[in-house]
Amino acid sequence: MVQWEHRYLLGTMVFTIAGDVVRDFDEEYEAWNWLEQDGWGLVAIEPPDPVRPGACKYYFKRQRPSQYIARMTETHATASYERRERR
Repeated sequence: MVQWEHRYLLGTMVFTIAGDVVRDFDEEYEAWNWLEQDGWGLVAIEPPDPVRPGACKYYFKRQRPSQYIARMTETHATASYERRERR
């Protein structure tokens, strides 16, 4: 099963969808570059807010890193094996 992580960029700050600040950059270009280098892909753009003209919100996603998925699968397989051994 594919699992996704989501973040968004507002100005120079990168956030999790829950609203936690991941990182703040000096320039928006640096933030874009960091996201792209880390495997994040742009999926949506929210138009500027009337309260803060000119500030678009850019949404990104990426597949959860494979080592995380492999670790989850390995843990699940080990637990299933242990249950079978107890019977």
